[in-house]
Amino acid sequence: MSKAFQAVLKKVMKQEPNIKEITVYHRIEAFQKKNGILSTRLGQNAYAYEVMGIHANKLGLEEKEAEELQEYLNNKKTPSQNVEERREVNKSHKIRKKVVNEFGITPNIVIEANEMAKVYPDIYVFENMVRYTVKTVLEKKHGKDWWTTPNVVSNEIKKTVEDRKNSEKANRWHSKRGAHEIFYTDFSDLSRIIQNNAPHFKRVFGDLQIEAEMKKLEYSRNIIAHNNLLPQKEIKRIEIYLDDLKKQLDLSSKSSKE
Repeated sequence: MSKAFQAVLKKVMKQEPNIKEITVYHRIEAFQKKNGILSTRLGQNAYAYEVMGIHANKLGLEEKEAEELQEYLNNKKTPSQNVEERREVNKSHKIRKKVVNEFGITPNIVIEANEMAKVYPDIYVFENMVRYTVKTVLEKKHGKDWWTTPNVVSNEIKKTVEDRKNSEKANRWHSKRGAHEIFYTDFSDLSRIIQNNAPHFKRVFGDLQIEAEMKKLEYSRNIIAHNNLLPQKEIKRIEIYLDDLKKQLDLSSKSSKE
């Protein structure tokens, strides 16, 4: 029994305690046939990763297995991909065996990188949706100069932002974040600005626990920023919070027009 099959069986049995091992095997077999996978080993690894959401590092893949899985994922055709695009995708990063052995790097690192690359856009969208919302709401209340209006933004946050801007000026080779100070804030700064101006954001965010959600997402954001792997439950949390925020802002926008 492969490690992938064991991992799948363990996860399935948590959801369906009375399921038989043969049933799980048949499910994987059906997935394998549907996707035209000839190798049983690859079929089990792909099922564990794609269907069950089990991280590659938990599967304990050997170098060859990791390369097989990566190649399978790269070659999956989507309607929007033309031949030239698939060629580009197939130029996946490979870690030479010598480097893997010398530095103890796991061959799963490429798969993990691709998985985290799917998560980053959600974090990016969430953070910037909050930034633009804060900017819009406080501009309507205090005008274009809301950032410098007394008691809107704390002096501590202003100093933090100024330090970040000065650091950027010192490193002229680096591109700028944005024109407005709001783009130099992070989750904790945004949360404190919202708390400090809570009455103005009540209608916009409604019952959404935006500050609590940002506090939880900041942890995930920092993990990704430091190039580490997020647990599957945290990836799901990001998706849920982003979806909730989109829906709430859409509702707020509609109500303001009525």
